[in-house]
Amino acid sequence: GDNLTTVDLGTGRTALGITAGDSHTCALLDNASVKCWGYNFSGQLGQGVSDTDTRGDESGEMGDSLTAINLGSGRTAKSIVAGGSHTCALLDDNSSKCWGEGEKGQVGQEKTSDDRVPPTLSITIGTVRTATAITAGDAHTCAILDNSSIKCWGLNDSGQLGQGNTFNLGDNANEINPSSKIVDLGAGRTVGGIAAGDAHTCAVLDNASIKCWGGNAFGQLGLGDTNNRGDNSSENSSEMGDNLP
Repeated sequence: GDNLTTVDLGTGRTALGITAGDSHTCALLDNASVKCWGYNFSGQLGQGVSDTDTRGDESGEMGDSLTAINLGSGRTAKSIVAGGSHTCALLDDNSSKCWGEGEKGQVGQEKTSDDRVPPTLSITIGTVRTATAITAGDAHTCAILDNSSIKCWGLNDSGQLGQGNTFNLGDNANEINPSSKIVDLGAGRTVGGIAAGDAHTCAVLDNASIKCWGGNAFGQLGLGDTNNRGDNSSENSSEMGDNLP
């Protein structure tokens, strides 16, 4: 109750949105800026190319002392999501940027190194495509595109990218952009909402049904078994599209 102190976001600032990763937290502020605090080993707080200092665990680190993240010249944020050790923002021009841990390609910059500040270039998710929503799992990221399709990138060891294999995407050149990387949701199906867990992804479809794929050791896909989905594309066992319950 009144004994629990509110988070100091800075003079006059309030929050429009909030997200939490494994050990860090980020807020979208009323001026469309973003501030993050917590663990920063991989640069998930976006404070500087050589900055891995944790914020919020000592006095004097929050409020006006916590610098808003530089999203690029003139850019502001529409929404934010936190993965395990990375953070992503959908920007005011409908571009997307991620920063923090990048070992599995989850920041979408075609490399495996960390980005400790938002990169100069936004994620290339299609030749003429932009994002309308974004979500982040432990080490993967997914976006709803402006044509109501889905693309995912990053770690794919459990099929969480929905590609019918276990190959990571976003850690090498030109792996996210091709239209062939669109997640197959079934004939005629489009997506209205998306959420990512540790190693699985779920989507609300245009017919108000739900499909989930990726890791399923605890039944998190809701399919009555513990078999992963989206990690196999053999001729007789395709797991995506109309074959995904």
